[in-house]
Amino acid sequence: MEDSNMTLNKKYLPTWESIRTHELPKWYDDAKFGIFIHWGLYSVPAYAPPTGELGSVDWSKWFYMNPYAEWYLNSIRLKSGDTWEYHKKKYGENFDYELFSYMWKAERWNPNEWAQIFKEVGARYVVLTTKHHDGFCLWPSRYTEYNSYLRGPKRDIVGELTNAVRSQGIKMGLYYSGALDWRFTEEPITSLGDLLYIRPQTYAYADYAYNQVMELIDRYKPSILWGDIGWPEKGREDLKYIFAHYYNTVPEGVVNDRWDGVWKDFSTKEYQFSVSPIQGKWEMTRGIGFSFGYNANEGPEHIISEKDLVELLVKTVANGGNLLLNIGPRADGTIPELQLQRLRQLGDWLRINGEAIYGTKPWIKTESKTLEGNSVCFTSKDNNLYVIVLGPAERKTVTLDEFIIGKDTRIQMLGVTQTLDFEYDAEAGRLTINLPEDYQKMVACAIKITSDEFNNR
Repeated sequence: MEDSNMTLNKKYLPTWESIRTHELPKWYDDAKFGIFIHWGLYSVPAYAPPTGELGSVDWSKWFYMNPYAEWYLNSIRLKSGDTWEYHKKKYGENFDYELFSYMWKAERWNPNEWAQIFKEVGARYVVLTTKHHDGFCLWPSRYTEYNSYLRGPKRDIVGELTNAVRSQGIKMGLYYSGALDWRFTEEPITSLGDLLYIRPQTYAYADYAYNQVMELIDRYKPSILWGDIGWPEKGREDLKYIFAHYYNTVPEGVVNDRWDGVWKDFSTKEYQFSVSPIQGKWEMTRGIGFSFGYNANEGPEHIISEKDLVELLVKTVANGGNLLLNIGPRADGTIPELQLQRLRQLGDWLRINGEAIYGTKPWIKTESKTLEGNSVCFTSKDNNLYVIVLGPAERKTVTLDEFIIGKDTRIQMLGVTQTLDFEYDAEAGRLTINLPEDYQKMVACAIKITSDEFNNR
């Protein structure tokens, strides 16, 4: 408790030396699962070609075939491609994107219902897009009238959702697009290189972004400050003032790595996954489909399966990461049924197996194969090792090689009251566990091994 109080009472100075002394808070490392929300003007047209996941489309074609519906404004600026053709037909080629700010009503939005859903599915934190690249703000910012309090919904979306989420005991984080704001630029982004240069380049915009982020910190005290794409070059040195103020205001807050690499509490990956490419704490983020913002074109064939979603969570956690799973609500404030279905399926799995996820640490081995052919992942907590078997399985046993367990070993499957029978060949280091009958119906199960000694040879 003394160390915790020292951390909470620490004063951060606006120097990189001081900021780099900030340590990752335990709550974030333990949380494992959060909900990302992309909701804004782009939810009105709700259109993008569902061309594939990030990384599956060649970058030379990506922006012309962009499956991210939240990039709608950039896509129509290209004057080419599916989104532009849709826009011309639906709204007319002279229809200005900013007119969506009067069309977005959020008439069925109930922030308490959202927060209740997030609680039920096992999310430990939420991150909301307060301003995406289109520049529309979801709070009553005193620095612009282009916001949801004065237009469209006429509500403080950030404030209402923050209160609702916190009332459920869930941490609330805020996303802010700093480097990109398409109200300050007119040229479309067509390549990765453009991301570095087609940005607002004035001191005035750097001040604008600085003031808005400080406003979000002071007004809502977010538990996560989630930047994206980067930060205005002319305001780069402002970041040390932002981070110092943030940590002094929210001592157990965390900052991601998308601030042009100047500082981070954790790294991020988007859609693409590999075993352990990142040193330190990291976070995987992706949509339930190909898009972050709601895309009405996405059907069941574009949505991650229940099995793949559970496997993504398990592999992420086994490798030391958190999963930030995105939802893209409709313009009226309802969450699409396909997205809700996946959330609830993951929540059902976590209700049974969450002990093997929340508050765990990676083991000395992250993944392996059973002799029966199933992939397994490992997590650990106290003197418990969790063997998460990715199903479905065709055999009624799980056999692990190169294992050492102690004499007083207890093995059970989470969600099953009785202990499991097992055989252990100490000489061969082989552990064979007998599974209950209904295991074969599960997309994955967690086996808890409690022992005075378990290790990997």
